[in-house]
Amino acid sequence: MTAREQSCPETNQVNSIEQGRYCVLSTAHLTFQTADCLDKWASWPPSDRPIDIAASVYGWFVPTRDLLEERRANLPEDLLGLIAFGRARGFQFVLLDCDADCAEDLPVHDW
Repeated sequence: MTAREQSCPETNQVNSIEQGRYCVLSTAHLTFQTADCLDKWASWPPSDRPIDIAASVYGWFVPTRDLLEERRANLPEDLLGLIAFGRARGFQFVLLDCDADCAEDLPVHDW
């Protein structure tokens, strides 16, 4: 047994790998102002961000879990709408990507 397998016994157990669901939506569902906020927040230390996000080359991963009211109050309405859209459809994350398609149920912003 390798040192890695000793420190992480689940290494060979594929069923123990955590899984999740995400949908991919166009960044056009965000306003330019919200996209700018996400860019800024992604560069902040995680403990300082108003929401947990991860930047990608073409957009951001945003969790869809329910947020405390104090956090919701600091987020733009368009972002809250995308989070609600994903959560209502059973997704754990929304991947906002500049090359993704638009959803008919969401507003589109031209920027």
